Amino acid sequence: MNQSSHQYTTTNTRILLAKRPTGWPDESCFQIEACAEPECGPQDVTVQAVWLSLDPYLRGRMDAGQSYAPGFALGKPMVSRVVGRVIESRNERFREGDFVWGFLDWALRTVVARGEGLHKIGPELGRPSLAISALGMPGLTAWVGAIELGKPSPGDTVYISSAAGTIGQLAGQFAKRAGARVVGSVGSDDKVDFVLKHCGYDAAFNYKTRDMDDALSELCPKGIDVYLDNVGGTTLEAALRHANVAARFPLCGMISRYNEVKDPGVRGMQLMVSKRIVMTGYIVYDHVHKLPAYQLRAAPWFNAGEMTFHEDIVHGIEQAPTALLGMLKGDALGKRLVQVCAV
Repeated sequence: MNQSSHQYTTTNTRILLAKRPTGWPDESCFQIEACAEPECGPQDVTVQAVWLSLDPYLRGRMDAGQSYAPGFALGKPMVSRVVGRVIESRNERFREGDFVWGFLDWALRTVVARGEGLHKIGPELGRPSLAISALGMPGLTAWVGAIELGKPSPGDTVYISSAAGTIGQLAGQFAKRAGARVVGSVGSDDKVDFVLKHCGYDAAFNYKTRDMDDALSELCPKGIDVYLDNVGGTTLEAALRHANVAARFPLCGMISRYNEVKDPGVRGMQLMVSKRIVMTGYIVYDHVHKLPAYQLRAAPWFNAGEMTFHEDIVHGIEQAPTALLGMLKGDALGKRLVQVCAV
């Protein structure tokens, strides 16, 4: 156990949920607040945030919440996965300088009572930020969807929406390692180039400039065997039309619907019956016990350069609300992180 002589500055900074959005959120949903420095009590750990993760699921938690996670409290800090450095510890499990990750406040510094929910980041993961991206729960999400639920075989066609996003860039590489042919849809020509050059996709298209059915007919001429759905809506409907018999559809997210006030539904669901499609919604929290095994399997691939992962970095905690809103609108390339301070 150790106790720091670290000298705090006079104030901390944190970002609160000021109001719940109706439809698309905007800057008025957030409040940037200067506050007193947190006080490290017995058995507590003070963490300086370094990287803060921005993910689509945060939009749901700005509402009343979801079945697997409660909504954020009004007037309280936003919370997400954070990689930080221990700057004061009164807990024998953590030492000053340790890199850790946990679900922490959007704040420069946070005191974690008794160190509960903090996980040390070992050198085997490479750069510490990977603990909340490629080698953290986002990576596990991609693995579970693309491999465990998708079950791709050599020669299968795997179609992945939001292919340049956090899940998509990893899921495509996992499916390629399984011997599948991988096709992705993205929202810009730059993202088409990105997934083709850096993520090993065999083909990709910009859904904003191409007709969905024409693109899938051309790029998936043998039909779709696995569709990993990140967006829902008309993309899911098109995948149903082009699916093969006994296709597998892991449903990871439906970002196109997160800001809808009314649910317009999904057309073509009768194809689930005629094509005997297996459609499985999944939440990574149901699989979190697999994270150590996933890290043990995947970390060598990244350390050896066999897999790549792009982090879209925005600097400064004050930029977190704008960065989150932009990510929800599709302006991120790869995994969006806010870098709060220097490493």
